[in-house]
Parts: sequence; C-alpha cells; structure tokens
Amino acid sequence: MSVVAVLVVCSAAMVGSVKVADMEQGSEFTKCVSITDLQTKTIDDDITLIDRVGTCCPAGSVPGVKHTTKYDGAQIVCGFKDDGTVALSTGSSNGNKTCTYNKCYVMKQNIPCKDATKQRLNGCCGAKPQTNFDAQCKFYDSSFSNAYSEKTQYCTTYDKDYGTKGYAGTTAKTDDVADGKLQVDKLYVYTPCPGNAVGGGGSGGAAATSAGAGSGSETHTSGAGTPATSLLALCMFVAGIVGFA
Repeated sequence: MSVVAVLVVCSAAMVGSVKVADMEQGSEFTKCVSITDLQTKTIDDDITLIDRVGTCCPAGSVPGVKHTTKYDGAQIVCGFKDDGTVALSTGSSNGNKTCTYNKCYVMKQNIPCKDATKQRLNGCCGAKPQTNFDAQCKFYDSSFSNAYSEKTQYCTTYDKDYGTKGYAGTTAKTDDVADGKLQVDKLYVYTPCPGNAVGGGGSGGAAATSAGAGSGSETHTSGAGTPATSLLALCMFVAGIVGFA
C-alpha cells in the first residue's frame, strides 16, 4: 500500500473514533453530535464530533439534550449556567439561526437495559416506544426539535421506588458546576435507576446486577493492542516517514 493510501485510510479511520466513554465524567462538551449517533450509539460506540457553526449546531446534529430538572436522562446534557440554573433556546434572526445552549457536559450513566445492552446517548434503551428498560427503571419518552426543526428523541429516567429511596445530590444549584466541570453527584435528581454510573441507584433486575454501577465505562482508556491504538501508531509512523522524506 502506498504512503498516500495509508494516509487516506488513517484520515478516514480517525473520523468518528471518539467514544464518550473515554471522555472525563463531568467534562465540558463543546462540539455537536449527529441526531443519529445520539439516538443509536452508547458511550462505548464510536461517534463523529461535529463543529458548531456560529452559535448553533448544523442541520442533522445537536449539542446534547437540555437537562431536565430532577431527572437523569441523556449522557450529554446542556443548558447549564455557571450558577447551576438551566436554560436553552434556539431561534432565527434575519434568516440566521441563533442558539443559546449555555454549557453542555458529559454525564455518563450507562444504565443497563432489559436485554443486557446499555442505554443510548439520548438516555433511552431503544427506539420509541420504549420497551427495553429494566422493570425497576421508570422513564419518560420525549423529544425536542433543534434549530432546524428536526425532531430528536430522548428519555428521562428514575428509580421505580424513588418515593421511599429519596433523592440523589444536593438541593443547592450553586454546587452543580465547579472548576469548569459538572459535578454529577451534586445534581438533585430522583433516585437514579439501578446500575447508573453516577451512583445512587439501588439493586434492581438481572441486567443491573450483572453490570454494576459504572461497570465498563472507562474500558477504553487502558490496555494495548486495540485496533484504534494500533492504527494511531501506524498513522504516526507513516507521518514521521513523510516528514523526513
């Protein structure tokens, strides 16, 4: 294979090689994700990051999902101001799209679904209507529209026994964001579903027991010989050869 061919393969392979699982919990998310990726991918799947155009995500994409007060939900949550309040809006001005997302953050929950798969980035356990959540995990199956009026599905979740288990987090909003990160354990929400990586979920069905809270959410940050790592090493090697040619 020629050097040019290898570089083409490298360029194609590096696009979409990002996983939410590899991002730091609570870190700020400043890109966009395609609606398809948000609705169909888990934190362990490759996704393509998309740049914002002006203040908005381009057509076919979203910055994440606006956080719903007192509920867990999507695994990229938006609308946070520095004081912990939440607001998000989109519109048009003189034919141009305008968006105020405030800040978006990574909130990995990785809830196990009934069939032992994991929840999608949008917080759901499959396509609408929801049939794949564990019996202990209650949900609302919702949707919103982006700046281009494109509908995006998302779910909010909570433990079936939240009434007796109480809330997770703190009532103060001012501690939700600190040092540039979302303090996911401070968000005041109904008891999270079993197996929620943020914590607070009680023991539940078989899927939750087998997965455990936070299980596997960081599996891609260590180890050698993975395809992505090997390909990256090859690309760097080829780039070095080209540089000295």
